[in-house]
Amino acid sequence: MPVERVPKVLSQDNKKLLLSKLEETGARNIVEDLRRSLLEGLDSSLLNDKEFMLRYLLLTAVLDQQAESESAKRTVRSIIQKYGYKFFMSPREYFDNIRDVIQLALGTYEPRVRVLRMKKEGITLLRIGGFMLAVNSLSLRFGGLFNYFKQYRTPYELLNRGILREPLLSGLLYEKAARLYVGWITHPQLFIRIYGESVPRNTIPMVVNGHVAKVLARTGFLDRVSVESRDNMIVEAERERSRIENEVKRVKPDGDLFLIDYGAFFTGIRYCHERNPNCAQCPLNTICSRNTEFRAY
Repeated sequence: MPVERVPKVLSQDNKKLLLSKLEETGARNIVEDLRRSLLEGLDSSLLNDKEFMLRYLLLTAVLDQQAESESAKRTVRSIIQKYGYKFFMSPREYFDNIRDVIQLALGTYEPRVRVLRMKKEGITLLRIGGFMLAVNSLSLRFGGLFNYFKQYRTPYELLNRGILREPLLSGLLYEKAARLYVGWITHPQLFIRIYGESVPRNTIPMVVNGHVAKVLARTGFLDRVSVESRDNMIVEAERERSRIENEVKRVKPDGDLFLIDYGAFFTGIRYCHERNPNCAQCPLNTICSRNTEFRAY
């Protein structure tokens, strides 16, 4: 994978300004986007049920490994509409009916993988069946996900020790999806807030999917970036994740990492399109360096 220098790089002051703009964009849009895409139709009592929400969002993250899948969100909504609260709280009772659950999911679910080495039916079975088994086992051992997660003191500890070292969860979640899930369940602006309102927002990890890496390269926040090849210039987000996160922390030590990440993702989806970016409408248009040769996919 070649490393490409970014042609036009922002000054340090403009890098900090860019992160502030991304943080504002994330704060302005994340709650409404989640409500619209995933939580629409859920009774308010469910939104206040922390254990249910931990399970509901876990299934979404398991299905949404690329941290951008609308079909994953549609699938989780179809499961709650068909099977209700009980499916998430007592998955063991649905083991005998797993064929029907998978059949329902196949109607909406489109796994997002670069190379598909397994049939769609197999991926769907492994992800939903794995979720059911993991929740059942962790509930038997700890009394629920909330009790299990609360033993980890910070979001990073939860990510690195509670999820990525727990075989039942690390086997279901790529690191990118695990980071997304940790943000959903710990961020003070969202619904579960495992650590309450006081968790420092610079301790919640970034996700850094392809759109985030693309936006940070195109704007000139990065000075160099790994790409798949010089022919397609697709940013290697997985290789760049740690470096991007560390650079964001360096430039804006008190920044809200998760909202900065979400702001970049929102911008990448809404404005910074692969082939024809809508620069005129983009909220970053006065600061962006327009290195549009870089792509997310």
